[in-house]
Amino acid sequence: MSLSRSRKVETPPRVEINIVPLVDVSLVLLIIFMVTATFVKTSGMTLQLPTSATTQLAGAVKRELVIGVMANGSLRWGTAAVSEAALAAALRDEARQYGTESRVTVQGDARAAHGRVVQAMTLAQLAGFSHLVIATQREQKDDGVR
Repeated sequence: MSLSRSRKVETPPRVEINIVPLVDVSLVLLIIFMVTATFVKTSGMTLQLPTSATTQLAGAVKRELVIGVMANGSLRWGTAAVSEAALAAALRDEARQYGTESRVTVQGDARAAHGRVVQAMTLAQLAGFSHLVIATQREQKDDGVR
């Protein structure tokens, strides 16, 4: 007769890291960043926009093109300085590639000559764009209380 005891082999507890919740949270954060990034509209230009008491928010469009007119009269397309001929060519390319339903926003510095802003708008009209907007900022009301 054998006197053997049966030994129970204890298995160590299984330690697992469930990464499904981590992936879920990561995807939700990615979606939030993608959605909010579409609302951020910075043209990369440092301009002092003119003020107006009747400034209104423009409605949403599929595509918006931004032309900058700096205080010294130079023209900007995106963040790059361009000549009138280069701007006209870029606008014609945009019209050919995406159509002329895009909105063209002219961000003219308050210190820029009015004629340069008109030239930028004329170049956009010659390229076929008809939805032209001049960017302004809302006038701050000074009611004397500080």
